[in-house]
Amino acid sequence: MEAANSRVLHFFDKDFPLHDTTATPATAVDEQRTQVRSTWTVGSLTMVSRVLGFLRLVLLVQLFSQVRWASDAFIFAFRIPNLFRNLLGEGALSAAFIPAFVKTERKDGKYSAGVLGSQAFTLLTLVSVAICVVGIVVCLVIDGFTASREVSLALRLTALLFPFMPLICLAALLAGMLQSLRRFALPAAMSILLNIGFLAGFAYVYWWQAGGDLTRLRAESATYAIAVFVLLAGALEVLVMLPALAGNGVLVRPIVSFNHPALREAMRAFLPVAVGLGLVQINAFIDSLIAGWLSLGSPGAVTYLEVGFRFMQLPLGVFGVAIATVSFPSFAAAGAEGDNDLLCQRLIRALRMSMFFILPCAAVLIAMADPIIRLTCQRPDLDFTHAAVYRSALVLILYSCGLAFYSARQILVRAFYARGEYIYPVKVAAAMVGLNLVLNLTLIHLPDLYRLNSYAYYHAWNLADASFPGGLSLGEAGLALATCITAIVDVCILGFALRKRVTVGLSAERRSTEFAKLWHTAARMVIASVALGILTWLYRNSIPYDPGFPKLLERVVFPGILACGTFYILAIIIPLPEMGEFL
Repeated sequence: MEAANSRVLHFFDKDFPLHDTTATPATAVDEQRTQVRSTWTVGSLTMVSRVLGFLRLVLLVQLFSQVRWASDAFIFAFRIPNLFRNLLGEGALSAAFIPAFVKTERKDGKYSAGVLGSQAFTLLTLVSVAICVVGIVVCLVIDGFTASREVSLALRLTALLFPFMPLICLAALLAGMLQSLRRFALPAAMSILLNIGFLAGFAYVYWWQAGGDLTRLRAESATYAIAVFVLLAGALEVLVMLPALAGNGVLVRPIVSFNHPALREAMRAFLPVAVGLGLVQINAFIDSLIAGWLSLGSPGAVTYLEVGFRFMQLPLGVFGVAIATVSFPSFAAAGAEGDNDLLCQRLIRALRMSMFFILPCAAVLIAMADPIIRLTCQRPDLDFTHAAVYRSALVLILYSCGLAFYSARQILVRAFYARGEYIYPVKVAAAMVGLNLVLNLTLIHLPDLYRLNSYAYYHAWNLADASFPGGLSLGEAGLALATCITAIVDVCILGFALRKRVTVGLSAERRSTEFAKLWHTAARMVIASVALGILTWLYRNSIPYDPGFPKLLERVVFPGILACGTFYILAIIIPLPEMGEFL
């Protein structure tokens, strides 16, 4: 079997070998296998987490079906600590801290890295707890002046859930340390642990508080109970990762001293990274505002934009973010050594693997957007019409057109961070906010050319012009198109700038060889993905539409299975070197 796998790898690598040319073949293959396994592990655990997260949302809605204001209050309250988690924990802090931690561990050993981690852990504890105390006091003070039961519940829940913020931020810091040590499975599983905490809270409320009868549910006490389970899950995340780090030679303990030079370096990097992430959030907020404005004249715009966005996020989280997460420590190691050649190789390899996973997913999503939306959203208990399916599917298609660029940006930005460059991505992100706003306000008014030139859709689903209150304009789909175009421009600017930086000191021949691999993979993957998309669309149309759930499921599952087999065959015919590594 090993010999057969070696022949497959040799066959697929004959034009452009995937391994680093400066490494020995055995070391390179081991590194390839380790990185692919790590990517697959993170992606698989992310998939499980997304499924549990969807189940969590469904159960929350059903549990409070008779008291919707209670679920709204809980969702609002949980968003506040989540905002700080994205900014302080999993976002800016990790991006600023991981390069400093890797550099320290490589140069000074694990003991010094443990001291750095301990000082960062102590500092983050003090800062996050201070923010937590202020947040709790503000919520309770405002609660004293409100007469609304719903608002009061939301404020008290926010106060109760504020301690989740320091817990999840500390967990994110510990996860970053484990990722720096190439331990990816446990950090990726932490979101699963959080979802299990939610589900345990739901079970407690349903069986022990309500006795299996939702009519006996006490809404306020139920939300408090679920919040307590969430806090326990957050504490458990921290308690699980501390011994895992100790087992890997990094002991994290309270140290009330902040004199480690690498800590100051990470703190200096934190602010620009936080600003960059804030600008990305501004783009999403602008989209939401404009979608809300569109909803006044074309009801449902916010919902259709959210539905398309959530489906697009699935492959991006499972593959795009997973590849960027696994690659970041290796980028940071090359950056710490000042080895542009090694960083260039690893960057191009990450981009190639990203294209290998993301482009086929994008092609299948584009081909299967309509059946996927019908299966998940068009049910008898939901008022989701044929026109609603069309609008959501169009959003998903346009988002999917930029899927490869969203993934590439995750990788390129981390390569800048690995080099210690934090300002340039922020400047580009600021320019993209302006571009995205201009495109948003322009593209929402463009005509929907498909509906304008084709009456087949109207005839097939017996639709009238009145089914589309926004007329023939793109509406919310224009926002998705603007996001796609902005991502393309963003990646082009970052890519060309990074190419100049990572090729410093490389010969012209070496530079040409490395980037030829990237363009070669891109050309092959585009050809394979276009063919895959067309064939998947034909598979889908070979099954007639039926409103029954079994037929809707068949129209998604059967073409999906055929698409997987088709992609494997295309990878052999074209061929795709990455398939050999994946196997």
